[in-house]
Amino acid sequence: MSLISMLLVGLVAVEHLYIFYLETLATTSAKTAQTFNVKTEQLRDTTINTLLKNQGVYNGMLALGLLYSIFFSSNPLEMAAVFLIIIITVAIYGGLTSSKSIIIKQGGPAILALFSILLLK
Repeated sequence: MSLISMLLVGLVAVEHLYIFYLETLATTSAKTAQTFNVKTEQLRDTTINTLLKNQGVYNGMLALGLLYSIFFSSNPLEMAAVFLIIIITVAIYGGLTSSKSIIIKQGGPAILALFSILLLK
């Protein structure tokens, strides 16, 4: 994997670790409320809080998968591509069902990383 691809995949991983942090560890923070455009009181609702933490764990696992692909995988291109395609697919779904900005904010870096993997092998 090229250095540029590794950096872009790493950037996507860091982004998803940050989302993991917001959704799982800082669930009721003002920053989480601002990021997801919800009121802090809503984040304290037990059901919302649990669902957000669950979603955060998924984002954390995506980040770990990307980091594993960069540093430990015997087939980093294929493994990173699979995780990036998952992220892009979920970003498109989120853009269609929640907020169009998700396609750019989460899908954009993943698309760039995937293109770099495919073009720069």
